[in-house]
Amino acid sequence: MSERQIKGANLAQIAAFIDQKFSHRDREKIHAQLSPELKSVLKAIDASAWYPVEYENAIEEAMATVAADRDEAERNARELGRHLFDQALGTFMRLVLRVLTPAMFLKKTSDIWPRMFTFGSFEADNSQLENGKAVMIMRGVEGCPWMPAVSAGFIEQAMKAMGYGEVNVVYGPLEGAPEGSFRFVVEWAKA
Repeated sequence: MSERQIKGANLAQIAAFIDQKFSHRDREKIHAQLSPELKSVLKAIDASAWYPVEYENAIEEAMATVAADRDEAERNARELGRHLFDQALGTFMRLVLRVLTPAMFLKKTSDIWPRMFTFGSFEADNSQLENGKAVMIMRGVEGCPWMPAVSAGFIEQAMKAMGYGEVNVVYGPLEGAPEGSFRFVVEWAKA
């Protein structure tokens, strides 16, 4: 197994997002940019299998090309993250989220990440968890340019599922760290 893989369930939801979000014309533009191999895989994804993360990267890069500008591409990537969160949750988990605090959830991201990816990490900086604010650190995602934006959307949606209406997630490169390392600042307030 390659070191850098994504769970098939996530890849299937990324494909579903393309079908739900984009117009027929934009879907055609997106699919035209995908390799024949990836197009074939998308027709029969095994949710329990692992696939090269390059498939996710190719789809997200193709999504970005149909956006009017970088800001719209960023919004689309965050929306993809929100979609992935919604699709990952069942009714039971939605109830559980209602009793978790944001700090408890953010601390669990280090357990959630390996269920979706075989590389990198995403965890709360426990030294910087405060009431209404947290710092998250993502490492090892070099070559995955849209992963921070998708992850920001995932966190935004998780916080909203916990009942926090005002959520702000800002990210940027982690200073002094290797490429593919990011620092996220997550701020929230009750709706």
